Amino acid sequence: MKNIMSLRTKGEIIPLCLFLLLVGISWAGWFFVPGAYWTFQDGTVGFLYTQGKYEKLDWSLDGRYAFSGDYWINTDLYAKVLGEGAELSFSFCSDSLEKDYRNPNIDTLTEYIPYELTEYSIYLRQHFNAGRSNKFYLYAGYRSGEYVSPYSYDMLNSVYNNEEETRIADAVDVGFEFSMDSREDPENPHSAFYFGMRLGALYFPSAKENNFDYLDVNQLSDPEKWPPTVSGYIELDQRVYGKLQIEQIPFPLIMALRIGGGHHITEVPQLVAFKAGTDDYLRGIDKRHIMGTSYYIMSGELRAQIWEESYTPFIILHWLIPGYENPRPILEIVPIVEVSKIYGEYVRDDKQQFTMGVGLHWVFTDFTVMRFDICNWPRGDTWGAYFSFEPSI
Repeated sequence: MKNIMSLRTKGEIIPLCLFLLLVGISWAGWFFVPGAYWTFQDGTVGFLYTQGKYEKLDWSLDGRYAFSGDYWINTDLYAKVLGEGAELSFSFCSDSLEKDYRNPNIDTLTEYIPYELTEYSIYLRQHFNAGRSNKFYLYAGYRSGEYVSPYSYDMLNSVYNNEEETRIADAVDVGFEFSMDSREDPENPHSAFYFGMRLGALYFPSAKENNFDYLDVNQLSDPEKWPPTVSGYIELDQRVYGKLQIEQIPFPLIMALRIGGGHHITEVPQLVAFKAGTDDYLRGIDKRHIMGTSYYIMSGELRAQIWEESYTPFIILHWLIPGYENPRPILEIVPIVEVSKIYGEYVRDDKQQFTMGVGLHWVFTDFTVMRFDICNWPRGDTWGAYFSFEPSI
């Protein structure tokens, strides 16, 4: 435990430096938003989002730092070169989780043990047009994760030792994606259709290492359940948008529906497993409580656009900084419903899951969407709060 605390202390210097760097870079952007928000999972989180758009280059930076010491960095760079353009993205997170659902309860403890994770990924995507509204993507990426637990598992005696254990996972990810997209404005579609299909292959360079990560500790005692070196997957995603015409309601109502699914052909580590409790998938469930190799999801949002040119605190930036765009976004109140099921041999809860909630969304039609959702998982009696700069559907 002492080593973990030492890592946490050293790790706090890095996010502070990165956050200050983002503050400096933000002045080169044509849209940037500083602020803070609160979540059930991480407490108070400070953030800085900045975005730039030029003739042949678009970019964005999203940096967040929780007062608990966790931090997340996401960057995206889009250059209009070959074909429709090339996109380079990078993400990094250092997160402390209260419960490690990969392991059963330890006899000497009354609850799940905590653990620390560090994950990062880097991807390169090449865009091509395949018709007026059809697009084709080729992508390649690398993902890596490190998972530190205060307890280690002794396979020989099938017991836990009071010793720190570090698990690792990495994956080389290559594939292609095809989409049909009629959305005139991806951030604020009124009547549109989207369909996407992704086929990919995974190579796990460290799969044969003794400290490779797992979805369930029981995999360690059965070599046949160990993730193989090579795997593959498929994901399908369909979305429909429609504007409701109701004379008694004086503001626009937009219905957004999503049906999707995915499948890994073999067992995989948590690094690439499908996970509930993210900002666009089964919001409200504990982080990484439910992880598996296959899933389906049906979700819907009713976007009530109650104010077409609302005021936000960021209008101060427009008044103070010459050239900063006037941030008068559409304000939406959004009821949320999600139904899904995650499959796999080591899924903690293999029942169909249902979550519901409400969101407050600001649609900056020339920039992006800023949304804050609060959702509940009735089956587990847990709540989640999610802040994002992208639409969930």
